[in-house]
Amino acid sequence: MTVTSTVEGIVEQIVDPSASERDNAVALHDYVREHVKFGFNDLFDAGDPEYTLAFGVGHCIPKTRLMAAVLRSAGYETHQHFVVLPKDILRGAIPAGRYWMIPREISHSYLEVQIEGVWRSVDTYIIDTPLLVGAQERLAAEGRRLGYGVRVDSVNEWDGSTDAFSQFDPDMMIEDHGRIEDIDAFFADRRYRNRVLGVSFNTMFKLMGRRGVAPINAAIDDIRR
Repeated sequence: MTVTSTVEGIVEQIVDPSASERDNAVALHDYVREHVKFGFNDLFDAGDPEYTLAFGVGHCIPKTRLMAAVLRSAGYETHQHFVVLPKDILRGAIPAGRYWMIPREISHSYLEVQIEGVWRSVDTYIIDTPLLVGAQERLAAEGRRLGYGVRVDSVNEWDGSTDAFSQFDPDMMIEDHGRIEDIDAFFADRRYRNRVLGVSFNTMFKLMGRRGVAPINAAIDDIRR
């Protein structure tokens, strides 16, 4: 399948006019899941959908922004929902020399999308399949429930008819911030957790640049199977 560089290009390539609303949503979901790998880019949460798509790497917030943009372009109604989760889910995915900098509580987002008149919550587009397989193998071998970006019981498949999560779990949720429409403004809000010593990771990663994020993504690549 050809890799496209625009949101509109994904929709043009993937959407089948003869398919159901649900089937097209699932096809778009699967494209984003596998063509934008889980990881980090140099704009962290601040990258817009086109930037994340061009970089080919993103984590929960930028991949949710991208997924929302793709589905909206295809005519679906979506909202980005923010919650707070424990950082333990990232243990092992982030090199130990940098993991300590992550606050104990991190901001996470998933997507709400209306499919055939019913609202569904989903974040299964975040974790690509090779990472899910490798991460769950490691968790099982180590007897751990969380780490490497996933839960031991995470899924990354979605049928368009149910809620499905690769990272979020209601039992893990520390705070629920609901639907956020102005995401850039939310990054300045005190509820936004992705900062250390008062400095946003968006600023830190921009200063680090691509060379700075490369070792983090290399560590994540080592987990993939």
